[in-house]
Amino acid sequence: MFAYLLQTGRTISPFGEPVGQTKVHNLPLQDYQRQVLQRLGLQVELASDQRQIKQFPCLVVEDDLYFTYQAMARFLRLVEAQHEGSLGHGNFCAALSASELTEQFAPAFQGEPIDCGGQALRTYGCYYLRHFDNRLSLPQQSQPLCVPYRLRRIRVRANRYFEPSGRFSLPISQVFMVPIRHWSSLLSANVLGMPGFVSLLLRERWPAALLLPPKMIWRSGSLRPSRWLGKSYLAGRRCRIAASAHVEASVLGERVRIGPNAVLRGCIVGDEAEIGPGAVLEGCTLGARATVNGNVLLRCCVADDEASIGSFFSQFTLIGRGAVMCPDSGMFDFQLKGSVRVMHNAQSVPSGSRLLGGCLGHRAFLGPHARVLCGQEIPNGCILVESPRELIRNVHGGLPESIVRLDEGRREAVRMRRAS
Repeated sequence: MFAYLLQTGRTISPFGEPVGQTKVHNLPLQDYQRQVLQRLGLQVELASDQRQIKQFPCLVVEDDLYFTYQAMARFLRLVEAQHEGSLGHGNFCAALSASELTEQFAPAFQGEPIDCGGQALRTYGCYYLRHFDNRLSLPQQSQPLCVPYRLRRIRVRANRYFEPSGRFSLPISQVFMVPIRHWSSLLSANVLGMPGFVSLLLRERWPAALLLPPKMIWRSGSLRPSRWLGKSYLAGRRCRIAASAHVEASVLGERVRIGPNAVLRGCIVGDEAEIGPGAVLEGCTLGARATVNGNVLLRCCVADDEASIGSFFSQFTLIGRGAVMCPDSGMFDFQLKGSVRVMHNAQSVPSGSRLLGGCLGHRAFLGPHARVLCGQEIPNGCILVESPRELIRNVHGGLPESIVRLDEGRREAVRMRRAS
């Protein structure tokens, strides 16, 4: 069966590049879509217009849609079951039931909400077509087909300022879809789509998956199961991981270096990335040759190739290719009242989420002491640094107003007061 990737012409701000070139799990989205569809036995073709769809039945996927292998496989199985029943002559559109999985992070950029027989659904740009009318759009000639999924939750304690219930819940499912229409959707795809991606990776690398339990025992140097978890990772060639590092449920590329006492949980790390001693990463994706300084805490962040992160704490933040976050810089990631507002199509719109960081464009630079409000996007190549007036250029005179020199004793302090 043919699968058509329907071009939407969408670009993602602030990167200014086509949506197919944006990265999920360290792969360009279009390459990722092709790989998943080909693993399902489909023949993939690009279509710039829906009039180029010639083969029926076929699958049509918009080029901005992220989906896991499990989500697409279940959708195709449901279609086949419908074909065997009385509804086999219609067109279908993939949908997910509304839950924490679809509403937790930036729901304003999730699939289109609809009500189907009293059930709240989110529909997506994935269509199974048996016939086609060029005069109508794809949603107009397709009926929603809800893809079932099993939802687990990871709950952690949180201050009630950030979560009224006192517990923050992270939904976990191998079935996930999200249209990439905003930079916040890239965060959702990388974080919430990670369980499905890792599950597929383990299936493909089944020899390495079978050898993982004895490797965990050998790496930990202990027969105690409590110590095995910190060595449960798949690693490429020539990785250098400190013995005291805790690397749990993660996938590492080649020549990755991890310093002593670093902690990684549920991360994807690209080739030649370096993570400093004492750093803590949870649910993060790092690109090739990315660098994380020591004692840095990152949660649910995505960093592209050659990004450098020195900010002591960041979460739900997207960092572009070659971008730099200096120590003592950062992005706020929470809105006390209402939801975080973001820019979309030159308008400020609510994201629907109280917890959301910011976005640093490609080759952007966030200098020391620079603080950015949540939901902001920094353009490509933008440099934000402290005002030069606050920098000390001459210790013998011309000090900034906030600096007082006291090494010459009380005389210097009295002289400065008289001069003012």
